[in-house]
Amino acid sequence: MIDRRHVLSMGAALGTTMLLPGTEAAASAPDLGSLRRRLAVGRAQFRSARYADLTEALPALLRDSLAALAQTTGARQQAVNALLARVHILASELAVKSGDSDEAWDRARCAVAAGETSGDVLVLAEATRICATPLRRQGRAADAVLLLQDMITTLADAASGVPEPPLVTAGGSLALTAAYSAALEGRQTTALSLMDMAADAAARLARTTRARSSGLTTDQVHLYQVGVHHLLGQDITAVRTAQRIHAGALPTSERRARLGTDTARALIAVGDYGRALTALRAVEDAAAEEACRPSVRALTRELLVRRPRLTGLDAFAARTGAGPR
Repeated sequence: MIDRRHVLSMGAALGTTMLLPGTEAAASAPDLGSLRRRLAVGRAQFRSARYADLTEALPALLRDSLAALAQTTGARQQAVNALLARVHILASELAVKSGDSDEAWDRARCAVAAGETSGDVLVLAEATRICATPLRRQGRAADAVLLLQDMITTLADAASGVPEPPLVTAGGSLALTAAYSAALEGRQTTALSLMDMAADAAARLARTTRARSSGLTTDQVHLYQVGVHHLLGQDITAVRTAQRIHAGALPTSERRARLGTDTARALIAVGDYGRALTALRAVEDAAAEEACRPSVRALTRELLVRRPRLTGLDAFAARTGAGPR
């Protein structure tokens, strides 16, 4: 068992409640039901990769959620903390998309603090999971793996008090993210073992009547396998795995764009630049704002260096802002 607070507090104080740029303290707060509806809209914006819309709406949602917490007492505070944790989770995920690792880390730590206070182990699991990306970007992939594995153990200990499908979904999702983090360090055995854990979770959910709404499917597992195999230097396997995935089976535009991005990385690694551009175009087709993200622009610039005369590449680079600077 690791000291979660020690890992998360490195570099800044854990639990500091920070406002997003442009927010101010609200004089009064909307009711919890209204905040939940606004959060649902924000999550839908993220899933459909409408990041500009979400960037505009998120500061007010955080402001009002903080006001609700300040004006709530007693047991009801746990429900508000659960909502606040999910708002911070969303803010961290959005910061990752924009390439702001410091903001993503601050939001992730705030999400964990609120998740702990909420008393909801599933909220805490999701808050812990989103810590992985900023940790990796700090060069702390090993800490990310330890943190996620510890949370998987915590979920197992809570099994008797949580309905099985949500618990299985949470554990499988943690395993996917931990596998990617382990692969980034080149820890093949650990990464593949965690992928097997996630695949087992997805298979268990597929046998339930509500598998499609679980958020963890075999296609989702295959999507992560593409990235994991690429990080482990197994790019031919990554490409073959990508070919097995039907993009339409992935649940959101954001996930379909992720498939195109990870596939492009593997194709560039094996020197198949034409198909890599096709994969990047699939990112644009799935979600135009994804094609303008820093990571996708970097892949486009790599193609410009490696195969500058590739048909259609200049036009794609111009559309997505990845042209020569």
